[in-house]
Amino acid sequence: MKKIISILIAFLSLNGVAMAQHQWSVGPRLGIGFSNRAEGYDYCNHFVGGIFGEYRISNFATELDLLFTKQGMRYPESDVSQKDKCLSIPLKAKLYMPYVLRGLNIFVGPQLDIFPDRHSPYIPTSPFGTDSYQKVGTSIVTGLGYRFDFGLDLTFNYNAGVTSNIDMENISDKNRVFQLTAGYDLCKLFKLCEKK
Repeated sequence: MKKIISILIAFLSLNGVAMAQHQWSVGPRLGIGFSNRAEGYDYCNHFVGGIFGEYRISNFATELDLLFTKQGMRYPESDVSQKDKCLSIPLKAKLYMPYVLRGLNIFVGPQLDIFPDRHSPYIPTSPFGTDSYQKVGTSIVTGLGYRFDFGLDLTFNYNAGVTSNIDMENISDKNRVFQLTAGYDLCKLFKLCEKK
């Protein structure tokens, strides 16, 4: 009898997961970022813009972004900044916490950073040479967000570079980026992607 009850409870639990509410969210994301690359340099600011797509099941979600931005650093005691064009592709695992505050969520995941113009004048004269600069890098993104019922999505995240920007031994030149963005779920605006 106990085995039958256990099997019944397990079946109901799996059925509950299968019947959990799920929803797609898609929309634009805009904001501002602050980046640095090495000790002794200052943070520079830059624009962030792109799109996001999220698939949510109950309080868990996966989000993939495609963001155009710049990353770099500002030379101390100077208005001169070095900024590289960047295509960032973060894949975030999100946990919504409605029992704490409705819409509040935390996220973490890997990010691919692509720098298409590092062979151009965006890289100033350097003792390392422009060939030493990597055009592809990886980061870990983590942060906090809030999704309003009407579709506005606010996020604050930190991107910690995993790979160095310079392909040379004994040199650590990793991206460190703070970003504050606002997105909007177009599914809410146009009454699409409704919960099932």
